[in-house]
Amino acid sequence: MKKKRFKPAVLLILLFALPLLLLWGILFRGQLDRSDTENRTLARFPAFSVSAFLGGSFQDGLEDALGDQLLFSEQVKSVVQDGRNALTSLQKSLLYALQPSLSGGYSPIAEGYNHYRNEENRIVETPRDYLDCQEHLNRLAEAFRNHPGIPLYLYFIENSRVVDFDHPDRPDEPLSRIVEAFRPDGWDVFHVADYEDYKAKFYQTDHHWNAAGSYLGYQAVSRLLHPDLPEEGLYKPVKTVELPVVFQGSYARQTHVLCADEPFTVSFFDLPAHRVTIQGKKGTYGHLSLYERGKVPTDPLRNHYAYCYGGDYGLLEYDFRQPDQGNLLLVASSYSNPINALIASGYDHTFVVDLRYWESWDGSPFDPAAFCTEHNIGTILLLGDAGFFFTDEAEKGAEE
Repeated sequence: MKKKRFKPAVLLILLFALPLLLLWGILFRGQLDRSDTENRTLARFPAFSVSAFLGGSFQDGLEDALGDQLLFSEQVKSVVQDGRNALTSLQKSLLYALQPSLSGGYSPIAEGYNHYRNEENRIVETPRDYLDCQEHLNRLAEAFRNHPGIPLYLYFIENSRVVDFDHPDRPDEPLSRIVEAFRPDGWDVFHVADYEDYKAKFYQTDHHWNAAGSYLGYQAVSRLLHPDLPEEGLYKPVKTVELPVVFQGSYARQTHVLCADEPFTVSFFDLPAHRVTIQGKKGTYGHLSLYERGKVPTDPLRNHYAYCYGGDYGLLEYDFRQPDQGNLLLVASSYSNPINALIASGYDHTFVVDLRYWESWDGSPFDPAAFCTEHNIGTILLLGDAGFFFTDEAEKGAEE
């Protein structure tokens, strides 16, 4: 009996048909806005125009959208990342087996991520010196420091990206370079003294500060912006709740090492009535009220930080109806999300700008001078970690 052979033409047809089927599937599913696993806004298919095509921006946008929107793209990325992590772990294990003196307290688990002191329920980043990022820092400083009559303040957050826990007494070079570039009217730093101090202020598997850390940050920012504010003028938590879900943060989601065992803890504050506008539309920012009622999502990869406190947008506006308090421009990364309203409560209108997402929403680069004039800004505050001050938009979303 003659065996049937698989014809090359059939294989060729399948290879051409598969991408078309994946694209066709998007028509039924629709385009996605965000990835919970990667905690970032996904690229959407761009509108075609001759100028965008000739300039190359249409092709770039199409490439980004294909990587984000194709069916099963997240699963493919997950498989690729697992392979990279396995290879990195093997390489590092061999290196440190040959030269154990190089390891210090760090035990690499993936490229750029480690356990420290064999604490396998925590993940920290490999610290960087950011010496190759001075150009971005200078551009950012140039855009914000030349506004006569508008005080400029900085709040820099140290975390495992800059603190070497083997040598925590290193000089504060990132901060000194930031202050030198911006020449602000005032500045402060969220300082991490050592690994134990870091553990008290940050989540086990996420670069963000935890409820205790963010409250310390709010207190410091309030004293920076309002040096005469008495202690009783600071908001204090009316209650702090430890919720019965484990928070697997961005480090766990990016490495697929789901090792955290800490419950998600939230502090609640009794703030005056106010309105929030999200990119031009009135709404509710985050889901604090759900967490306060104990209605907590339990899916294991839920990004509780973003879901509870609110995600990242090009522009948020807080209106506390206090016309005698002036307006604040807060330019920040996602570190400000839990304390936006607390900071905004000291002003009439507070505009929170995330530079990573401004242009994709507004359609043009952020112009600080024009924005300050249009919205009668009286104070500017820049708040973030090294990823905010030293990383350009090409790494958008990588810090989340």
